Amino acid sequence: MMEHTLFIRGLLDPSENELIDTSEKFADDYSELIKKASDMSDMTISSITNETLVETTKLKEFKEAGAGGILDCKIKSIILPLLADHVLREANHYIRLLNNYKK
Repeated sequence: MMEHTLFIRGLLDPSENELIDTSEKFADDYSELIKKASDMSDMTISSITNETLVETTKLKEFKEAGAGGILDCKIKSIILPLLADHVLREANHYIRLLNNYKK
């Protein structure tokens, strides 16, 4: 998911400062989750899974809003609507995997 945020950031028009900043924040948050996952002595897998699920749900909402904005021509970017939908579906798939893991 971190790569998605960096990918999205790179395809946004430079004038979309707020969206670029949001993408950067998601990348930073996922980077922190990766660091936590590599140091399992401080945190359990269940806790990391829950944190990742929360963060990915927020990212899914960001992608959803972005896909809508691109489709409605309200966001300046070189992202095709089909690509925006694709990365949104990948977030939904990852959320499904995380929820299945929690069971």
